[in-house]
Amino acid sequence: MKKIIKNTFLISTLCLTIIACGKKEEVQQEATQTTEVTQEQNVGMPNPFVEVKTLDEASKIAGFTLEVPESYEEYKERVIQAIENDMIEVIYLDEESGFEGLRIRKAKGTDDISGDYNEYKNIETVKVGDYEVTEKSDGGNIFVATWTDGTYSYAIDTDRAELSAEAIINLVQNIK
Repeated sequence: MKKIIKNTFLISTLCLTIIACGKKEEVQQEATQTTEVTQEQNVGMPNPFVEVKTLDEASKIAGFTLEVPESYEEYKERVIQAIENDMIEVIYLDEESGFEGLRIRKAKGTDDISGDYNEYKNIETVKVGDYEVTEKSDGGNIFVATWTDGTYSYAIDTDRAELSAEAIINLVQNIK
């Protein structure tokens, strides 16, 4: 009788082990599938910007023109990019360090195109010529300025450049 109970116990243990191993394999398979899906989702979208040498080339891609200053203070190097039928972006870099000073964008529509989603202590709307310009700052330097002419949206977004209210006025007046 003890032998039968011992054998039954052994068979039960073996069955549970086999079931547990099968479940473990299923769980591993599910985890692998989940990881594969997550990795596919993390790949993301390709960069929509096309880097070009001139604003004329960017205009052909975007379908509209943009006029901006050749340089801004020590940020004399420019990277010009465009998204087909949508946006032109000019990034001003320091020639020596390669650091970004600021970027200027123009796109079709009237949305905020700055790409800056930080929260700022001070948000103020000021009149510059015919435009209502929204300025986001820390109370001193302005980090983001956005406006629209009703057809296109414009944005100035700083990285290392320090922009005062006067600098924003000058830039807005020279961006078309």
